[in-house]
Amino acid sequence: MVEHLGDRVPAGLAFTDGAGTAISLDSFLYQGKPLLVTLGYHRCPMLCSLVLDGLVKTMNGAGLTLGKDFTAVSISIDPNEDPKAAAELQRRILNSVDPKLRAKDWPFLMGTAEASGALAKAVGFRYKYDETSKQFAHAAVAFVLTPEGKVSRYLYGVETRSRDFRMAVVEAGGGRVGTSFDKVLLTCYRYDPISRRYAPFVMGFMRIGASLVFFALAGLLTVLWRKEIAMKKQRRAA
Repeated sequence: MVEHLGDRVPAGLAFTDGAGTAISLDSFLYQGKPLLVTLGYHRCPMLCSLVLDGLVKTMNGAGLTLGKDFTAVSISIDPNEDPKAAAELQRRILNSVDPKLRAKDWPFLMGTAEASGALAKAVGFRYKYDETSKQFAHAAVAFVLTPEGKVSRYLYGVETRSRDFRMAVVEAGGGRVGTSFDKVLLTCYRYDPISRRYAPFVMGFMRIGASLVFFALAGLLTVLWRKEIAMKKQRRAA
């Protein structure tokens, strides 16, 4: 993996769904919501399913709603992908998230080697086809894009902590997603590229602590000032 944080994915990339309908990646952008992207292949016997199952578990524990707080799309790197395999995997994954979800809520798309390759190159996702096993070798990772299509965060492994997933989505949303408390947390936590997790940010805690001390001191001074005014009035009245 070569991270391309801040880079924008190419415009005009076109893929197709299981019914053969052309869908542009651009159609998922500029909707005010971060976009969760997974790259893999739908007939993958193990790793891709593990990544998707891990994301489902993470999403269910993050307190964010697919379609409301963020959107998602899974795109195959296999130009010879089987639409039936894609539909079966999509059906299973959607049912794990919410049985009420429909195919359009989390599209599982297929594309040409050129389109999938261009997207993979833009996000730094490397893969190689092994002729012996007839499988693709690739990393276990998902990508969070900003609503404008810029790479915001990488989620590594077959299972991401729900807190990290939530922070990544809130961060990618630029304050338009999540609660006020989430925004406060982002001042106290920073993404650590070494551990690949969000870790406590000392300066953030210090700023919040300093702010609390300031407001406490301001409140105390206000109370003392009011008491002094009241005492002066009492003396004058006497």
